Amino acid sequence: MLPEKHKKKSHIRFSVDLDLTRLLEEYQSIPDEYWSSSYWGNVHCSVGMLLLKGGTKGDESDFFCDESVEKKALEHMPYLKELISKDGPFGESKYCFIFKTVPNGVTITHTDLNETWFDMYRIHIPLITNDGAFLISNEKSMHYEKGYAWSFDNQSPHGVVNGDQERVHIIFDIPYNPKLADRLDEADVLEGKRHKEHVIRISETNQKIPSYPGDKKIIQDILALRKLNLNNQQIAQYFNSNKVPSRKYKEKWTPSSIASMLPLGFM
Repeated sequence: MLPEKHKKKSHIRFSVDLDLTRLLEEYQSIPDEYWSSSYWGNVHCSVGMLLLKGGTKGDESDFFCDESVEKKALEHMPYLKELISKDGPFGESKYCFIFKTVPNGVTITHTDLNETWFDMYRIHIPLITNDGAFLISNEKSMHYEKGYAWSFDNQSPHGVVNGDQERVHIIFDIPYNPKLADRLDEADVLEGKRHKEHVIRISETNQKIPSYPGDKKIIQDILALRKLNLNNQQIAQYFNSNKVPSRKYKEKWTPSSIASMLPLGFM
């Protein structure tokens, strides 16, 4: 349990030394095919997700499992690996991932009530953002400015609205520790402002843009459709007509992209 003086608040701004140029270069070096199997249900809609440290099941439990491992994608980000290590500014992270939100995307109001997260602080490092990007916690909006690390009370009702450009945040969960406690003592707490239009957007589920559901789910669906004797062209048409999102947001499914998902040797 977190001590009373360090209970979570929204919004917390940490002043830490960050080499954003290097982080951006590392992020851009990640091969496209790595953006594939990470999935976190349908609440975090409008986002592409890349798990860098977590579980191995390929479903939402990867973000709160007991045993977490470093993923291959993290090899492309040695500087980030340092930041989330025990020698980093906050101590060692349990989980780490990247969220990239589509332009004008929305994450619907929700609370992070898995007990695993109660004694952890969720740290955000904005990598790419825009003036229309806000995280809303307890109906108070805050634009997470680049150059800082941020946190908030993720056990409160919260959501995200994005502006007209892609928003990319590196996110990691830090178990409470002395190094984090020192950072909290030095941090600024910013209340944010209430924007009625933000509260409305994150409350209306019909505004959400579906996220890629992960390789595991897509492969299961493809194999089920193949059992119905649909070929790759027909499966692509079926996915597109039913607005099944692809790995790259608004790209359409094609016979070749369907084929790339099939197990090796499956024609």
